[in-house]
Amino acid sequence: MEKFWKKKEEDVIINNDMNVIDSCITRHVKNNPKKIAFTFQNEAGKEKNYSYEKLDSEVNKFANLLVSLKIRKGSRIVLFLPKTPELYIGILGTIKAGCIAVPIFEAFQEDGLAIRLDRGNANVLVTNKELSKRYKKINKKLRSLKEIIIIDSAKYKNGIKKQKNNFESILVNKQDSAFMIFTSSTAGTPVAGIQIPHYGIVQQHFTGQYSLGLKDNDNYWCTAHPGWVTGSIYGILAPLSIGVSTHVLDGRYDFKTWIEFLKKNKIDVLYTAPTALRLLKQNIKKNDLKNLRNICSVGEALTKATFEHYNGLGKEIIDTYWQTETGAIIISGSEKLKGLPGRLGKAIPGISVKVVKGEIIIKKPWPAMMTGIYKHDKMYKSYFKGKSFLTHDLARKDKNEYFYFEARKDDIIKSSGERISPIEIESILMKHKSVREAAVIGIPHKLRGSILKAFVVLKKDVKENEKLKKELGLFVKKKYAGHAYPKEIEFMKELPKTNSGKIIRMKLRE
Repeated sequence: MEKFWKKKEEDVIINNDMNVIDSCITRHVKNNPKKIAFTFQNEAGKEKNYSYEKLDSEVNKFANLLVSLKIRKGSRIVLFLPKTPELYIGILGTIKAGCIAVPIFEAFQEDGLAIRLDRGNANVLVTNKELSKRYKKINKKLRSLKEIIIIDSAKYKNGIKKQKNNFESILVNKQDSAFMIFTSSTAGTPVAGIQIPHYGIVQQHFTGQYSLGLKDNDNYWCTAHPGWVTGSIYGILAPLSIGVSTHVLDGRYDFKTWIEFLKKNKIDVLYTAPTALRLLKQNIKKNDLKNLRNICSVGEALTKATFEHYNGLGKEIIDTYWQTETGAIIISGSEKLKGLPGRLGKAIPGISVKVVKGEIIIKKPWPAMMTGIYKHDKMYKSYFKGKSFLTHDLARKDKNEYFYFEARKDDIIKSSGERISPIEIESILMKHKSVREAAVIGIPHKLRGSILKAFVVLKKDVKENEKLKKELGLFVKKKYAGHAYPKEIEFMKELPKTNSGKIIRMKLRE
């Protein structure tokens, strides 16, 4: 297995001491500077294009800005922005300056933001005027934060103009962190910062080609926000390393806008969540997909109905399986591996994957494997048993080495392709003046895969009513995040518990 990845290094690694940005941008600037790297479209339909040359220039300016602010190598730079050019430039500039990019999804409200800034021991926050309002409500709680960069302020605009457009990448050890991505967990903490190394680009590059089928002349669209691992790895690093033209659409889901975006940009490869495919299939026609070579899926189980619908339109969906902790795709279909409903595909070449007692087990190491969980060594060690990595996901494998996903072993909820920790939602609910206890589970949903349902025990003398249910839902939405609030709420007198006081979620699912 090591020989396989050693050979793959030749495709993407420039130096032993490395910086992933050299693999993703610098080498393309030398070979094809005018080629489009990114096209951004905002909600109003306005576009901005960045060639590899222009992207390199803007990334260099941001890296120089960090240096001018005396931001040290290895600092954790939190980027809390919508899918604007500044987010992508900021991420790339952060990594080029030898720092660690920590992108956060823009939907998080003050409590969701606070726990991530605190758990990540953030040194710098990059945001805009609107989103910075959420920070101002929690700033007294944060001691590590040394600098706030507001990208739509006059100070930032003047500061970035003064920076030089050339910058020599800060070289690091290949196992040093390029990204720290927050993921939901039930292992003792609701969120944890997963550290993904620079060296992961070897696997990310390879799987971009092998699993997604990306070619350097492709128009590519990954719908995920970089605050989620898919948006960072397969929305930025993998496509840049391959040299494709990536198209970014900001704003809320709208089927008319999405279909027009696919057609206008002649998208060759689409990478998105099953939820989006389920929503699209209600309106999309065969002619809308004529430019698409590959539709690729990630984040949750792909239903038979969705698979068969697109198959009927002449498009077979390539399913992919991986986790934030694995840093890149582990199991997938491909252009050569024909799919079936429920079938994930096979282990990618170079990685040994087994099913042991129903659980997906991976033999370590592999290039993109997480190198740590920030300030949670005990939690990090819990993923490993000897030479094996434990995914906590359940599957089966047939005689032809195809994997079929069955369920999560832990309590993590997948809704619209996003991981949500019930512990985190429960802690928000229990901050409400009327709530004594709360438990959250995922329940099946036709379009979203799962939605959140909360079981709530009210404090003494608080009356149950529909108005209070709505109030609790809005409370979570306002305090935590718009994408992760309970759509259903049920009041209970007591929650089912073990003798030790642990909530029995299985009982709630009955």
